[in-house]
Amino acid sequence: MRFLLDLAWRDLRASGRRLWIFVACLVLGVSLVAAGGGLYRQVADAMRTDARALFGGDVDVESPQPLPADTLAWMQARATVSRVVELRTMLRTEDGRAQLIELQSADAAYPLVGRVELNPAAPLVDTLAQRDGQWGAAIDAALATRFGLQPGSRIAIGDLDLVVRAITVRQPDRSLRADWGAAPVLVAEGALLATGLVQPLSRVEYRYRVRVDAPSAPAATAWRDGFMAAFPTLDAEVRSFDERSDRVAEVLGQIASGLMLIGFSALFIGGLGVFNSVQAYLQGKLTSLATLRALGLRDGRLAAMVLLQILMLALLASAVGVALGMGLALAGAQLAADKLPVTLLVQGLWQPAGVALLFGVLTALAFSLPALGRALSVSPATLFRGVEGQALHTPRRAWWLTAAVATATLALLVAVLPDPRFGLAFVLATAALLGVLDLATRALRRLAAKLQHHPRLPLPLQLALAGLQQAHSPLRTALLSLGSALTLLVACTLVVMTLLRTVNDTVPANAPALVFYDVQTEQIPLLRDTLQSASAAAELRTAPLVLGRLSAVNGEALRESADSDRAREARDEHKLSNRSGNFDDVVIDRGAWWPQDHSGEPLVAMEDREADELGLKVGDRLRFEIMGTPVEATLTAIYSQRRLQSRLWLEAIFSDGVLDPFITRHVGAAWLPVAQTLDAQDRLAAVAPNIATVRTESLLRETRALMGRASSGLAVVAGVCLAASLLVLASVVAASRSRQLFDATVMHALGARHSLLRRVLVWEYVVLAAVTSAFALLAGSALATGLLLWRLDMSPVGLYWSGGLTALLVSGVSLGLGARYLLGQMRLNPAMLLRSGG
Repeated sequence: MRFLLDLAWRDLRASGRRLWIFVACLVLGVSLVAAGGGLYRQVADAMRTDARALFGGDVDVESPQPLPADTLAWMQARATVSRVVELRTMLRTEDGRAQLIELQSADAAYPLVGRVELNPAAPLVDTLAQRDGQWGAAIDAALATRFGLQPGSRIAIGDLDLVVRAITVRQPDRSLRADWGAAPVLVAEGALLATGLVQPLSRVEYRYRVRVDAPSAPAATAWRDGFMAAFPTLDAEVRSFDERSDRVAEVLGQIASGLMLIGFSALFIGGLGVFNSVQAYLQGKLTSLATLRALGLRDGRLAAMVLLQILMLALLASAVGVALGMGLALAGAQLAADKLPVTLLVQGLWQPAGVALLFGVLTALAFSLPALGRALSVSPATLFRGVEGQALHTPRRAWWLTAAVATATLALLVAVLPDPRFGLAFVLATAALLGVLDLATRALRRLAAKLQHHPRLPLPLQLALAGLQQAHSPLRTALLSLGSALTLLVACTLVVMTLLRTVNDTVPANAPALVFYDVQTEQIPLLRDTLQSASAAAELRTAPLVLGRLSAVNGEALRESADSDRAREARDEHKLSNRSGNFDDVVIDRGAWWPQDHSGEPLVAMEDREADELGLKVGDRLRFEIMGTPVEATLTAIYSQRRLQSRLWLEAIFSDGVLDPFITRHVGAAWLPVAQTLDAQDRLAAVAPNIATVRTESLLRETRALMGRASSGLAVVAGVCLAASLLVLASVVAASRSRQLFDATVMHALGARHSLLRRVLVWEYVVLAAVTSAFALLAGSALATGLLLWRLDMSPVGLYWSGGLTALLVSGVSLGLGARYLLGQMRLNPAMLLRSGG
């Protein structure tokens, strides 16, 4: 082994520079795999470690009114309890500007987990206490930056004027949607009551955070189940932190699986470059390999020597890729840490680093073994009759080893992905892609054979079509490498363009300028008059909003169900409305709406997620509890939301008249010129501070900023995949250069002009560019359309031109560079035929 290592190292030092494409392809692919895995591990570990802090404790009990004294005593006897009272309202600054906030009052025990960091640093209780007749407030850092507020500034909330005493630098249970939703403002409970916003019809949430004595998921679950058993009729939602952690982990796993699969796609594309690079490298060493065999080096030791060279380079390239990927993961995690209140854990990076390194080595082996087996089939007789006279073949053993390594790689891929379904889908999609590409290659070659002698085609194009039918033609590799990369690039382009169109055109054109929540019935005229005073063109639509709970399905009480999920569903509070004035424009998936003039039995439509969680079907008989009153209705339809265009996210819509006895509040939407929305919001906050108002433009601004960062990330990923594809093409051009120049020289010797041969080469690459662009447009459009329709309910119709333009531009530039290189190398000399063994 020492002899083989020394021989492999010496030979690699002397001739290994020709394997630079091998190294570059692995570095690019491994870096993306390591970056995706490392970023997921960083965020997932941090979220798991800080899950209790993000949740605020081990169990959360949410009620629309304060819990009874006996219930609170039961809770305090078995755990530590902290109460936070929350409501959404408007904050007003001294200059009259208004902003939607999440007003929170916390007791002395808050927070149960973690701590609130203030600037200037001080105990939270002291910061919020009343001094000299003035209550204090701690405002969120994002809100302070947006309005230029600082300690000492004065704000108004409801009927109360407060002084900003501190900026909240870190709040452990801060909502992940606070940046584009309602930023939190902390006040004392006395200040909250002094605002005058807590009234009988106000939508106030009383959240009791619980910390058990033995903090763990089983202990939290046991406490939750014990609470539900002790108070089965209590109208309160109960959740443990492990439920939220599981949901967050599921979402993170899906995102991470998608990122890692993009990395594996780049690694797969790079594997083609590995194959071409190793094959070209070994092709130039056939004489050396034959000499070593003639000198007595057995096949096993010769194969071991070359494998050692491949493993050395694979480990080196993979290590460099891992280092780059970990750097990208740390940079991405640092950006995420600015938005998520989590602590990054660097020690968790060793696992994704090791996995990426292993994938790099396995990929190098899987794509190198066929070329290695083919090269080792050379016999010593090559020394006497020339390399080109030897017919090489890949032994069956090499194919079996390749299949074994590839199977192990794919099995590992499915095992390491957070969501194995993504891995299985990737394996099936890759197999289908290879099959489609193989069929496309065969079909194109047959088509080229039929068109080759068409009298209307120019001679250079006929000769180019003949060249595409040759075994050494780059058609197959161009389709496989550049076609795959362009497919991803086209898909990314269409997704980004569709999202941009939705945010910049579709949503602004269809969405209202202002959305209102918690509008009391008697406040509707005031709301209309205020909007008209701000803009004569203002159009207002309102819809009732009633809160209730689903209590029974087909006569079965959910609270008595043996299924714990159904029992907890009976405690969840749902937003209910009717079709009159509904501006969410939901989409019916199953069943149908009732007639507009329906006046018979109560009918209801349910949101698809809620319906599917309970296994509801059209025709089921449902019973709701609304303000203590049972309301029965027949389920006639199941609808879905319009994702970005939805504003209410209603769980159920009833036929007209059913909810009339329970209507006390409304939601609304107003359409008016964008330039007048800020003034309208400020005017309304001054006269009706309890009405929570959201400006669509502010949400779109945050969405555009988020999409800008996501688009940049997609551009980097697509660029890396494209770079890997270009390296593959470079290896193909380098490997086929000598053969193409030899064929061109033969034709030149037979009388073909140099200009004709150059036009033939240009036509060949034009056909390749057209074919790869067409394939990428079809495959990328299908991928993007499926993703957009499935996840976002959007359609890229009307934007396919952007994907086609991207594919044509990139393929034209990429293949144009390859053609230019070959044209530059085309120095035809018939004398070379006399010196060549070809």
